[in-house]
Amino acid sequence: MRVVAGVACWLGAVAVAHADPAPDASPQASDAPKVTVSGYLETYYAYNFNQPSNLTTAYRGFDNHTNSFTVENAVLDITGTLGDVSVRLALQDGHTPAAYYAAEPSYPAQAGTGASNADLWRLIQQALIGYRRDKLLLEAGIFLDPIGPEGLAIKDQWSWSRSDLFVALPFYHAGVRATYALSDELTAAAFVTNGWNDIVNVNPDPCVAGQLTYAVAKLSATATYFGGVEPPTGSPEGQPWRHMFDLSGTYQATGELAFAWQANTGFEDNPAGRASWYDGAAYAKYRPLAKLWLAARVDATHEHDAENAARTIPRLFFPADDVRSVTLTVAAPIERNLTVMLEYRHDHASAPMYFQDDVATGPAGLGIATATSQNTLTLGAVGWF
Repeated sequence: MRVVAGVACWLGAVAVAHADPAPDASPQASDAPKVTVSGYLETYYAYNFNQPSNLTTAYRGFDNHTNSFTVENAVLDITGTLGDVSVRLALQDGHTPAAYYAAEPSYPAQAGTGASNADLWRLIQQALIGYRRDKLLLEAGIFLDPIGPEGLAIKDQWSWSRSDLFVALPFYHAGVRATYALSDELTAAAFVTNGWNDIVNVNPDPCVAGQLTYAVAKLSATATYFGGVEPPTGSPEGQPWRHMFDLSGTYQATGELAFAWQANTGFEDNPAGRASWYDGAAYAKYRPLAKLWLAARVDATHEHDAENAARTIPRLFFPADDVRSVTLTVAAPIERNLTVMLEYRHDHASAPMYFQDDVATGPAGLGIATATSQNTLTLGAVGWF
């Protein structure tokens, strides 16, 4: 009986070994889409020592309300990948997109076309189609500006507020970009876009950009050129080509101490002469404890204004030639996805551009700036998943 049983088992094993494999009901890995969902929420309470009656902290960018609990930004980010193709859609709402989409061109509905303005686009932070082939990544759509060490998401920043450089430079672009890894340390990127903060172009000319990033264990440095025609068609300054050059980077000196920097300059020639600017920022971050870090930032911008006698050519960035700020931050990463920050910041300008006390109303219902400086204290929390 044992022999018979052994032969039967052997015959069964042979039959299984030579039988056709059962069909796999699950799709191949390359045919299975991968979906990643993430998001974050930024909320804060700020106090402006100027006590402006309009509760507005001027030229701050996104943390621009005082004496008020504020949702700065709420973002839901979804990326789907199938094979070599990816689709990314990041949706947002809050004071951040309301502020940085303010410069988006506005076109009325006409000739069978729909209207285009900031309200149409501000809920979209990024919308990209990507195609990857070996070391090359091609993307088309709406993407955030890659210039400098600062970004839009506070969870990735050393301070709550952004520098004056970040506020002056573009926030987003619409167009195409190509990224190619030249080596393990060097990456090149090229862009063709509608311009600075233009999902719908304001003139028929595209803008171009080139970027090189060098990254090793402790050091990362990026050089960027951005050029193109920025003024709208029919502007009093004509259609000058704007040139922008940027050099920025970060250095992790030790496990606890890190530094970052940014230097930026540019110019454009209009009928009144050459309008130009140069600015810079220096950053330091020290982490004495696992759940505590201290950060400091100083930044300064200088703009040379070239305008005609009728003063119809607008300034490039700020209503003052010189703008400076100093920022001190204490941050507590309570959990790996929750950080609380307390920030003090001092802003100073060479001409009045900040609000103070009882703010008078000027043309179009806008407040009149009377102060050359402002001091703020901000307590904020950012959580993400």
